[in-house]
Amino acid sequence: MHHPKSKNGYRLGIVNPLTLVGNEITTILRDRAFPYERVTLLDSTGAAIGALTEVGDEPAFVTAVSDDELEDLDLVFFCGPPAGNREWIERHREDGFIAVDLSQPSSTEDGKLVVAGVNLEDVAGDEEVLVSPHPIAIPIALLLHQIGTVSPIESCTATVVQPASVFEQQGVEELAQQTISVLNIHTVPMEIFDRQLAFNLYPAPEHNENFVVAQVKALADARTQLALLVTQGTIFHGHTFSLFIRTREPLEVKRITSTLKSNPALALPEGDQQFGTIDAAGKDEVLIAEVRPDPAISGGFWLWAVCDNLRRSSALNAVLVAEKALFGAGGAVKGN
Repeated sequence: MHHPKSKNGYRLGIVNPLTLVGNEITTILRDRAFPYERVTLLDSTGAAIGALTEVGDEPAFVTAVSDDELEDLDLVFFCGPPAGNREWIERHREDGFIAVDLSQPSSTEDGKLVVAGVNLEDVAGDEEVLVSPHPIAIPIALLLHQIGTVSPIESCTATVVQPASVFEQQGVEELAQQTISVLNIHTVPMEIFDRQLAFNLYPAPEHNENFVVAQVKALADARTQLALLVTQGTIFHGHTFSLFIRTREPLEVKRITSTLKSNPALALPEGDQQFGTIDAAGKDEVLIAEVRPDPAISGGFWLWAVCDNLRRSSALNAVLVAEKALFGAGGAVKGN
């Protein structure tokens, strides 16, 4: 267990708290009744200094990140663009805080990749930099890790549809404006996206496939052949995954779904329940809509899943990592 610097409890920091992921972290800390003394909101971009927001229903101001602020904190979540975060994460040893890096792509090459449901138990308590992987990498790693417990995975081909929220609130707003413009036969605004996104699908302008594949292979079986294609879709929130997986040993669907159900980070439909991308919003699990064997390829099957890109595959994972780093074996405050 990591002992707090203050006798009154843990002091947390969130760098770039007004990003969509930063906002989600404050929500999850409240939802999980995280036992902190206070949360300090910091900015590394220069864009949000002085902004007024709230933490735990209390007003809070965003201040500039600095050594004076960091050295008072036990653990700091780093959100937003990596360029402005890198120098501050490197101060973790001198200022004595644990860094949980959510920057995409990651701001550091020295941190330990951690995914709750895959390797959270490997966080020993002495790590100083922990990396919550790319929001696409986390669900894929969860799925491949779990299936790999019953048979080694020889190959996986994944296609992902990413949402407008990858481009922060500005992307969400432009998609909404484009949708209205198309329906009203008006000129389509294109400041965030380089073309019409509304009612469209195309290769993602920002994808980082090689980076994501490297993270997944580091978390799952490095011997698995993994191919990834990221597309940009007309979705506000939530990633959609279509995976073709081939295992060394042919598996019946019942065995696949049984092992997937055993991981609390994954959920399958029950009864007449059906999952689509909109159903993932606000959910703590990766929702698996369908597992379907491929009749032409031995050991091959299709898996279709959805996940809240801001919650399970980003902010929630980071908070679960923080709980384990601070509280040890009993890390989770409330569930996984």
